[in-house]
Amino acid sequence: MTPIIIVGGIVGGFFTPTEASVIAALYALFLGVVVYRTIGLRLLTEVLYDTGRFASIALFCIGTASAFGWLLAYFKVPAALVLYVQAMELGVTEMGFAVAIAFLIIGCFIDAIPAIIILGTVLWPVTQAVGMHPIHFAMIGVISLAFGLVTPPYGLCLLISCSVAGISVKRALRDVAIILAPMLAILALIIIFPSISLWLPRMLMPQFVD
Repeated sequence: MTPIIIVGGIVGGFFTPTEASVIAALYALFLGVVVYRTIGLRLLTEVLYDTGRFASIALFCIGTASAFGWLLAYFKVPAALVLYVQAMELGVTEMGFAVAIAFLIIGCFIDAIPAIIILGTVLWPVTQAVGMHPIHFAMIGVISLAFGLVTPPYGLCLLISCSVAGISVKRALRDVAIILAPMLAILALIIIFPSISLWLPRMLMPQFVD
């Protein structure tokens, strides 16, 4: 029910993403305390503490990334990159691979939200200069950053999964490598053929997507 509450509530227009997260958290808390009765008063305190600690880490990353993005804008780094890329005369496909490589590298070391704040603000005007569609740029960035969740040294989802399963990261990497191969192929197809990521928005919302 949690994915239905989050996705269905947002798509249906019942509440915002922030409100959806609150409702989903309350629903999970209700299941743990009332339905399954696996969370007592003592464990509830630990859960709330861990929630606050993890949230503070994410907010700290977002805050520092925002400050870094402001510094980049202040020193006109995006403008300098735009001039550099224009001088190279890159096309949409070449720029797409450059964006993917940048997101793949930084995604291995930091979380997706700070990476979007840092790289997104820098690369967005650069991709505009070569004529890349905003949705195409967003899809490349999101898919590329998804790799960082399962690749070390950051690999948040990989580390959590290994901890839950009780296996080493080294052992899990062999199976992860098998999954990454088709993901890279899909990323390459989206870069080469922008219509893959644009056909659905154009069909559902033609008035907003040119």
